[in-house]
Amino acid sequence: MKLTKITINGVTVRDTDSGGDPKKVIRWEYLKDGEAISEAELLVTKDINDLLDLSNGLTVEIFGGTTTSTDRRFFFGKIDSIKPEGPHFTIACSNEMIDLVRKNVNKVYDSSIDASAGEVSEIAEDLIETFGGLTASVQPSGVLDGERVDEFKCINTDIYERIFALKKALDWDLFYDDSTKIVHFEPKGFTDSGKTLTVKQEILGLPEWDIDTSNMINDLRVDGATIETNITETGQIGVTSGYETGSILLNNTPNSAELLIDAANPPTTQREGGSKDASSTGYFYTDRENKKLIPATGTSFTGSDFAIVNYIWSSPSPIHMINQASIDEFGLFQKTIELNDITSIADAESRATSILSKRAIPFITGKIKVKLTDVPNRGEMVQIVDTITPTVKGQELSGQYSVNSIKYMFPSAFEEIEVGDSQWRLADWQQTTEERLKRLEEQFVRNQDLLSELVEIFNNNTTNLKKLTPRYRKVLKEDYDEASDISIWGFGTSDGYFDWGSGKWGTMADAFDPEEDFFIQQYLNTYTEDFDDTDFEGSGTATWGSGSLSFTSGQIGLSTSIDFNNTTITTATLTSTESSGSFTYELTADGGSNWETVTSGVAHVFVNQGTDLRFRVTENAASTGTIIKLIVSDYH
Repeated sequence: MKLTKITINGVTVRDTDSGGDPKKVIRWEYLKDGEAISEAELLVTKDINDLLDLSNGLTVEIFGGTTTSTDRRFFFGKIDSIKPEGPHFTIACSNEMIDLVRKNVNKVYDSSIDASAGEVSEIAEDLIETFGGLTASVQPSGVLDGERVDEFKCINTDIYERIFALKKALDWDLFYDDSTKIVHFEPKGFTDSGKTLTVKQEILGLPEWDIDTSNMINDLRVDGATIETNITETGQIGVTSGYETGSILLNNTPNSAELLIDAANPPTTQREGGSKDASSTGYFYTDRENKKLIPATGTSFTGSDFAIVNYIWSSPSPIHMINQASIDEFGLFQKTIELNDITSIADAESRATSILSKRAIPFITGKIKVKLTDVPNRGEMVQIVDTITPTVKGQELSGQYSVNSIKYMFPSAFEEIEVGDSQWRLADWQQTTEERLKRLEEQFVRNQDLLSELVEIFNNNTTNLKKLTPRYRKVLKEDYDEASDISIWGFGTSDGYFDWGSGKWGTMADAFDPEEDFFIQQYLNTYTEDFDDTDFEGSGTATWGSGSLSFTSGQIGLSTSIDFNNTTITTATLTSTESSGSFTYELTADGGSNWETVTSGVAHVFVNQGTDLRFRVTENAASTGTIIKLIVSDYH
């Protein structure tokens, strides 16, 4: 039987080693599954409040073992919720990984300048430790082409989402070890438990096996492979169908083409190919999309000329493979897929063989009750020996499996584990790691040129797809220059703007002082600068524009007034998105008379209050740097 000890905020609320006292915890359960953020649930008596005041956020530790109540730590985390249920409380807790959800990160990892050099595992480690504040153990993912990312953007998003995206790209494992309080980022099944679990020995009762054939494939056609074929087509301009003065239509899509064309039959003059660009010197260019050869821009083919076109065509060559043994045993499971990154017939055959090897047999999962002394860890490989459970169509159940989940419980004489094959989507198998990483890089910079989207737009105030909002409001003023003696029609001499006999004719520029700010207000009182325009660029030395603020050693980025005469400013928060470099950030509330140093993302209380808000950024590491966004908020 399992022994246990539970502490909340450092206070022991149950310890079976101390004569069972205190006995504030009736039972607990902790499920560690494929999600890195796992939850524990405790059922406690209401008189637990005699020991401490329960509240959300308190630290919970659950220990257990068969020798002492503290053989190992099963859970380390914090209280999420407390639910009264009659004479009891149900306490729900999450492990430390929840901190990665509650914290945001603003950083762009650039392989050309960052220490990670684009290595996915290094990026994951930096996110976990530098931004998440946890300890990480990562396995190297590689730095060769196809193994790394050139750029990985974390734009004001939670840390966990970004790490999970890296996990999916590599198809790796991400989990938290409560006993050591370490986050692991490593290949699936990286650690072998070294354990063999046998039914009726280490395994109590019979496993509950689930043999799933719904995702099987044993008859596979792969489209995408091609064979280069040499084709020759002939015709006469204006006579043969498709041979016109403006184009020659081919039967297939040409990879490359040679054109011989002149008045002789057969023609012998080889013409130079070029591009559609009017500056090209070529006689013709190839329009692959429409399967045409087109004369150079501004020219045409000569009527009645004869033409010979020699071209190379990538002839489609689908691959069809079957696994007859699987068909005989489980029935026919057919599938056709198209792979766009196939480079050759051999590549297609290799990919088809790989898919069939994984899909020709059913997925197997099993729920197993394991003795307390023989429980492997989640994510480890384990050998299962089951010669007792009846097989289905001769399907062998004994074998090596990965531990998908573990349910730790108290009171209990066993732990319940789930072992089996990972349920991958077909799309994951079709993609190489290189392709998944490429898609990851493109996540924030998608090309919309070929995207067609249907939307329904209503022309009313409540359901418009997009309502226009002003970026900012600005009022400027120009004071009358009395020294100019320029007259203004409509005003008498008492106004000081019109004096017969001494007043002068002039222009508006002569009569008024230069314009100056009178009032500035940002939309929703939040200033967002993407550096796409220079509306608020000051007299700094850094380069402002084209979507960034770029610095060389010691340069300064300076704004003009971003909030002016819009009531007194006492606090503000500056948040910067840095692409590279190191910077000192400053704000002023009094128009630059007093600059105060601030920290990005942290609210600042001004010592010198005022009504003229501006920012200043200084490169402070004697190097270069770039900022791609800057937000000033919470000042009204």
